[in-house]
Amino acid sequence: LQAINHHGMLSQVLLVLLSFAAGATAFAPTSGLHASFGRAPMRAKCHSSPLKLGASLPMRPSNLLSLQMSGSFSPGDADDDSEDDGEDVPLAIKMDALRRMQQYKAQKEGQTELQSGIVKVTDTPLEVTVKDLKIVLRNPEDNEFGEPFLLDVREEDEYDFCNIDGSTLIPLSEMRMRFDEVPKDKTVFVYCHHGQRSMQVVRYLRTRGWKKVTNVAGGIDEWSELVDPKVPRY
Repeated sequence: LQAINHHGMLSQVLLVLLSFAAGATAFAPTSGLHASFGRAPMRAKCHSSPLKLGASLPMRPSNLLSLQMSGSFSPGDADDDSEDDGEDVPLAIKMDALRRMQQYKAQKEGQTELQSGIVKVTDTPLEVTVKDLKIVLRNPEDNEFGEPFLLDVREEDEYDFCNIDGSTLIPLSEMRMRFDEVPKDKTVFVYCHHGQRSMQVVRYLRTRGWKKVTNVAGGIDEWSELVDPKVPRY
């Protein structure tokens, strides 16, 4: 009888434990492992419309802008335009570039090489105007300066483009080797484009013993503007 009673008590304990376990499972919180199972349908819902293989992403505005810009420009067109620009450069611009190059060359070669010694003061003025030169050339035997010698000290390409009638060319870059070709018994009127290079030559010749040598202020450019408009300017 005791054994039967003991077995009955055990069965009752087991029934209580099973009922407790069943109630705990029914009211267990949705966290941990159970929570992951509870959210599984939500994950499936989020990925219910996956991207198809090969589908293209929508373009950003920056990508669209770069695409439009790349389609509206052709490098070949730019190269063609650059080749045509060099053929339409006006002569005045080319001659201005030439003038600037000659001035730079004169400053680099002539200014430092020709100025040597002390410039001697003579009865001949250091500089005259183009109108003074005009009077002298019109009356070469009857003027206050005496018989003139017109010296052009520009470069050969400048001289070929334009010059004053009757002038002799000895470029500034060659003056140190050819200064003895300048006469001493005549009044030497030296001119260049604007009067800067020619002044260097005047000072150089005066240090070498030339007394009757003078600079034409303004050069051939002022001569063309005030005396002879037929002489082309550059």
